[in-house]
Amino acid sequence: MDDAMPATERSGPIRKTVTPKRKPHSLPPIPVPPSWREEIAALDDVGGELAISLWRALRRVRLWLDTAPERRKELFRPPRLRTQEEIAYACLRSPQLIEPFGTFSTLLRVPGKIGAEQVAEACRQVYTWAEGHSLLVTAGHFAEVAATVAPDDPSYANDAGWMCFRAGFYERAETWYNRGYGLAVRMRHHDLTVSRDQSIRSLLRLGIMLQTLGRHGDAKEYFDLASRRAARTGRRPLAAKANHDLMSYMAEVGTYNEAEGYASRALDLYAADAPGLPALALDYGYLLVRFSYFMYAVPLLQLCVLRSPFPEFQPLAWGTLARAAAGAGRRELFERAREEALSQVARHPEYSPAVFVHLGEGLRALGEWDEAESFAARALEAARDLQRPFAERVALNLLDQIAERQAAPPGRLPAQPDRAQRLIRRFMARLEKWKAPASAGADAGGTT
Repeated sequence: MDDAMPATERSGPIRKTVTPKRKPHSLPPIPVPPSWREEIAALDDVGGELAISLWRALRRVRLWLDTAPERRKELFRPPRLRTQEEIAYACLRSPQLIEPFGTFSTLLRVPGKIGAEQVAEACRQVYTWAEGHSLLVTAGHFAEVAATVAPDDPSYANDAGWMCFRAGFYERAETWYNRGYGLAVRMRHHDLTVSRDQSIRSLLRLGIMLQTLGRHGDAKEYFDLASRRAARTGRRPLAAKANHDLMSYMAEVGTYNEAEGYASRALDLYAADAPGLPALALDYGYLLVRFSYFMYAVPLLQLCVLRSPFPEFQPLAWGTLARAAAGAGRRELFERAREEALSQVARHPEYSPAVFVHLGEGLRALGEWDEAESFAARALEAARDLQRPFAERVALNLLDQIAERQAAPPGRLPAQPDRAQRLIRRFMARLEKWKAPASAGADAGGTT
């Protein structure tokens, strides 16, 4: 979505693999689960009694998995009053957890009768809840156990890859994506629809991760392959997503005209209520900022901060608006956007490297060199904490420019301003009418 994509945990660089060429029969094994100490430490981001209840649920699912079906009947003692009180407390803290905790209670009472599909779905409900609350490490652990409970389902493997990526478990994410792709290909003879959907999704998500890690050439290969497959098989939503990702890719390494072409195609392909539409508008706003079309970007980004229903996008939207406002010479708007961006990023830190870069660039444009240097240093620290090589290079470059007192690029006009204005008007018209579907799911455009 920007020059720094999400993650919240430490990990080394991933191995260089080429997923599309993996033979269908060559599935990577399910990753070895983290130790219980790692899991309980990770759940600290939840806090309180709820963290303890979630950790116990996670461990019980893993114990159930490790026990042969014929021996599960006597696996757990009958739930004590204390256990029931914990479950009641967890449900009180978050009504979204009532249904999955009901399943975990059934697992505890009759472990020999509950089915894997029911357990996996309960874990999916937990990681969806955790993702929505920016509890990304918790989401990663529950996504992995769901994919382990349902080892032949590519959708769970792909979700595990996505959540591990966002949690910063890059090598684990790569393994799950490879597994999701292989499982999807294996399904082609008995469920071609799921096979095609999930294989394309694997390619797109792996491309996003590789771009985040600075491997732009490899990322482009996956985006192109996914785009061709989606177009060839008539998968309009996934074709929209592929063009969206290609636009974001070109914003970093290509020309404005190349990126604009992908943006226009993605806008044509996204449905009126597509969850990815607000993210596409925000990413196109960033494209305008990236090429210093600040005056063009401001009105679109102002609408983006009002229309996006996804809380995790808010710090990035406000940060991008702050940079555009500074470039356009609108100091008052910059100050307001900076305040909002800092408030939001404290609650949703996964985009912090990009947000701090935007604020640093904005202050550089306003000639506030000391403050600009402070934010660039914060961006560098956040990028290193989150293991984002590309974001780290961006922050280092900004620090060098500030140290040398290089002036920020001045605002300018596109080579074909009328064409750019028409596309901006189309974006704004679509965004004004956009309403979130009942369930937006995980595929919210540029973050998928």
